[in-house]
Amino acid sequence: MNRKKTAANFILLMTAAIWGGGFIAGKMALTGFEPATVVACRYSMGALLCAVFFFKRIRNTPPEIIKKGIAIGLVQVAGQMVQLIGLQYTSSANQSFLCSSYVAFVPFISWVMLKKRPKAKAFAAGITALTGIGLISLKDSLTIGIGDSLSVLFAVIFGIQIVMIGKLTDKDTDVAGLTFFQMLTAALAGLIICMLTGGPSAELQSESVFGILYLGILNTFVAFMAQNHAQKYTTDTAAALIMSMEALFGFLFSVLYYHEIITIKFLLGSLLCFAAVLINTVYRKGEKRGTE
Repeated sequence: MNRKKTAANFILLMTAAIWGGGFIAGKMALTGFEPATVVACRYSMGALLCAVFFFKRIRNTPPEIIKKGIAIGLVQVAGQMVQLIGLQYTSSANQSFLCSSYVAFVPFISWVMLKKRPKAKAFAAGITALTGIGLISLKDSLTIGIGDSLSVLFAVIFGIQIVMIGKLTDKDTDVAGLTFFQMLTAALAGLIICMLTGGPSAELQSESVFGILYLGILNTFVAFMAQNHAQKYTTDTAAALIMSMEALFGFLFSVLYYHEIITIKFLLGSLLCFAAVLINTVYRKGEKRGTE
């Protein structure tokens, strides 16, 4: 593994830690803000910070990069709305592992979008992930709650975003311009949703304000700049593996902050979801590395 790829993978691990804390921050933000307001605020902050630090580069962003940023931003806002609405109806610990199932979906999304047929282990990972999702989410009546369902839907949407970024970026892509227009698009889309649903609503309190600031500065500006930069130097599958570590960080932070009760059923489901990540992304000796 070359130095650039090693550095990129380390950056993605730090991104995963930030996102793990984002499950707690999202729950905190929702104590005073509606989901669309959270999306509009966090991405407005992200776009503003990006403009402040990278104004000269953004000003010279070519039209093709603007179009790519807009496309990624639209997928981004769709995923974030689904995730935040789901977070209102499930725990941050539940969602942290359910959202990590995107790793099992990435090879199949690549199959659809890039015509790259998954290897046999991807099918094993998919079955393992679905079993884990069932253990975490299914109630005694064999039904799945709305919060957990939306968390899995987010995993699919985020898998699409992972593949899109890998397809639309290369080593020559200006990350600052791409990320700015990605965030600006998400911010404007969130604001439009706010307007269509009765306008922004907020109940300012220390917990919700801290949650919004964490999401806007760390989860949005820092993390997405880091992700878009690092993904230029590593593969889609490697990126998915490392960023899925957010589930472990999210779980640990949830237990520490909310003192959530963890059942044996939840632990088994979580282990299976994480096993799916490992099955799908750990290489055997002599196996060719690359996007599945």
